[in-house]
Amino acid sequence: MSPPLFTSQARLHLELFRRKYLQMVDPLEMPYPPGDLIKPPQVQEWLCENLFNRRRYQHLPPARYIFRVMKGLFRILEKAIEDPDKDEIIDEFMARFTEVLGKAEQDDIFKVQEKCPVTYTVPVIEESPRTITMFEAPFLLSSGGDSGNRTWAAALHLATYLFTDGRHFVEGKSVLELGAGLGFLSILCGTHLGARHVLVTDGSEAVIDLAQGNVALNGVDGLVETSLLKWGDSRIDEVLVEESGMIWFDLVLGADILYDPRDFPALITTMHDLFDLNSELQILMSSAIRTQSTLDSFLEACSEFQQPMKATVSGKRH
Repeated sequence: MSPPLFTSQARLHLELFRRKYLQMVDPLEMPYPPGDLIKPPQVQEWLCENLFNRRRYQHLPPARYIFRVMKGLFRILEKAIEDPDKDEIIDEFMARFTEVLGKAEQDDIFKVQEKCPVTYTVPVIEESPRTITMFEAPFLLSSGGDSGNRTWAAALHLATYLFTDGRHFVEGKSVLELGAGLGFLSILCGTHLGARHVLVTDGSEAVIDLAQGNVALNGVDGLVETSLLKWGDSRIDEVLVEESGMIWFDLVLGADILYDPRDFPALITTMHDLFDLNSELQILMSSAIRTQSTLDSFLEACSEFQQPMKATVSGKRH
């Protein structure tokens, strides 16, 4: 619920902060509201109710993370209060801060390797925002084959595009996601974008098991299915029929799967096999451009295949 009696700019600032908090953005990178905004008692009450009230949310971040965010807010409030007789940190905020401090000291959940609930909000302002909750390890770096344990920025960018400008690609369509990891995009297509059927695929059995848990968590079992799929597998039609009962897909999605050029031949083979099953297939991909040479290698591999594919590049490079 939007904070009452606030300007539209204040509401947007607080809503952005709430979303980033539920998404478990690193506390050092959070867009904290300015002190003048959060100093009024009614704003502090809103923060307590909409960020730290466990009765309001089924899944909140672990206590250690909440403590770090509250500590940041506490510092901002202390600096903003010039006259303690006129302004103060409300009792409820102090009580919640003390409560979460005690839990944070005992919080074994907030380990880098452990999964915890991360909640993503659809990229529009709504009175009752629609969300997706994923169990992932948001601070686990991509090393040792662990890249499938979190949702990466490329998936969030593609999700924003699909929700704002690309809904027609998904609505009423059958969707297959390659290298899906924990399944964020696939779940979004099934929950909020009106897909007819979605298949989550990844080359890791352990990651697919995690994706299945997230599918169940968001209540889209049946509509969204999961399958192990290794790129380059010549039996792709058999795999798809066995796992989903269908081989015809209208749309293929891929987010941040262009990081290792050694994988490109197998990936492009799979893409061609999918085109053979449906010549009208569309593929949407989003990727962080870590090096221009990696992108160039992928585009060159597309053009040099037995039946060259045309790839169109758009968007920002980071």
